[in-house]
Amino acid sequence: METRMIRVSLVLGIAVLMAVPALAQYPSNSRYGNGLRMPLSPAPTSGEPVGPFLEGWFRNDDGTFTLSFGYFNLNTEQALDIPIGPDNFIEPAEYNGRQPTHFPTGRYRRDRGVFEVTVPASYADGQQRVTWTITANGVTQSLPARVGWEALQLSYEPKAMGSTPPMVSFSASGQEGAGISGIRSERLTATVGSPLELDLWAREVSVRDPDYVRNANVNPAVTWFKYQGPAAEVTFDPQRIALAEKEGQATTIAIFTEPGEYVLRARVDNWRANDSSGGDQCCWTNAYVPVRVTAGPPDRN
Repeated sequence: METRMIRVSLVLGIAVLMAVPALAQYPSNSRYGNGLRMPLSPAPTSGEPVGPFLEGWFRNDDGTFTLSFGYFNLNTEQALDIPIGPDNFIEPAEYNGRQPTHFPTGRYRRDRGVFEVTVPASYADGQQRVTWTITANGVTQSLPARVGWEALQLSYEPKAMGSTPPMVSFSASGQEGAGISGIRSERLTATVGSPLELDLWAREVSVRDPDYVRNANVNPAVTWFKYQGPAAEVTFDPQRIALAEKEGQATTIAIFTEPGEYVLRARVDNWRANDSSGGDQCCWTNAYVPVRVTAGPPDRN
């Protein structure tokens, strides 16, 4: 019996020793021949897909429903631009075009509630779907979103301490928008390499505990993103602006490196509040800015 146990131990030991070099051949992305990744392996820098997410759904007073979508770029260093088309589309086609085409890395590679789709009351049957499909690095991820999952039902009601999405407008006295549906500006124009000034007005609101909002450091903050456009860099200076008061103007400068049709997105949040965060699905407002960028006059130098 003892001899047999020794033989078994030797066989297992040899198997482990043979496996170690095989595992060490793939340290960069921790993937093996079967396509699986070890649970505690480092997150890959590139070569990974983008996952579409259903963040939740709202029941609207008029009987319609609003679906909230986000994404997760699984690459830590590879930003991806996937144009609307066969590699980035929504079905039914009437909702196609609302989704982002730029998927950044770093702290913004997981972003929630970046856009919404509002569907008619007939979607209450729980059978109809809004499907977002993304193909990145040769991998296709498809999300069939529907109404009816109770665990994913969201509410427009204020959070525990009264936090709600900030009110946002494109001028001091302009029409305001709030929440995931947000607000959209008229198309702006810009030229490559020239600064484009972007202005937003935001104000913090609370309906349940105004003293908390008045005394706590929960002033709105504005973060800008490239949302749609060519595979070219857009820089923002600054990218994130924290307002010093509960309401006010936030200004940034955008510079484009290539011509084309773009959509920029601003996320206006109050995530300094204890009852507000992206994970809580509260409390931010989306602001979308279409921009047509031209090459500008030729360089005469």
